[in-house]
Amino acid sequence: MKVALLHTLQANQALFDACLVQTRLGEFVDIVHYCAPELLQYASEVGIDDTLTALVAQQVLDIEAQGADWVVCTCSSIGRLAEQAITQRAKVIRVDRPMAIAASQVESLTVLAALETTIKPTMALLAEYATDIEQTAKIAVIEGAWPHYLDGDLQAYQQTIADYIQQYCAEDSAIMLAQASMAPAVSLLPHCLQSKVLTSPTLCVEYLLTQVARRTDPEVK
Repeated sequence: MKVALLHTLQANQALFDACLVQTRLGEFVDIVHYCAPELLQYASEVGIDDTLTALVAQQVLDIEAQGADWVVCTCSSIGRLAEQAITQRAKVIRVDRPMAIAASQVESLTVLAALETTIKPTMALLAEYATDIEQTAKIAVIEGAWPHYLDGDLQAYQQTIADYIQQYCAEDSAIMLAQASMAPAVSLLPHCLQSKVLTSPTLCVEYLLTQVARRTDPEVK
């Protein structure tokens, strides 16, 4: 089984490599990384349009042609477009879908993003599982975080996210970090807050582990 990870941020490869080591997924499947930063750049500068849809679809098909059984799009902004690609056999999933499923099980949800363009596609995904999510969820873009990422200062990026959570979300029941790149900020939080935070890399890799188990044992649910 070959799993391809499609990134739009180069740093996400290292993030997922760490997650893959922790979960040992790489012992059961072949993992390959692809990075296409131009897709997120287009989404940020122009928006989601037919041109971007075609570009993402072609990227997915190119990856499938190289033997991928699964294509995981680690970018929340274009994840929906990746899932829309019509493949011949490869299964495509956006990295935040397993997280959205988990979020649908909580009574009260706070959704945080570092990039404005992430909010709309994230809420549309959540609405697939809870139609009233726009009215019930607390939604915020963490100001000042994304410039740190663009400057390559990941430590400041993660600290800004962690500081925001501690200042504004300490009493919240469940906190969803909409972007995979935000996940490392959890390690900077007190343990009492860490358990409240949902992140896409971990939940997606756990989902893939389940798929592997089902492939070898049909009785696994």
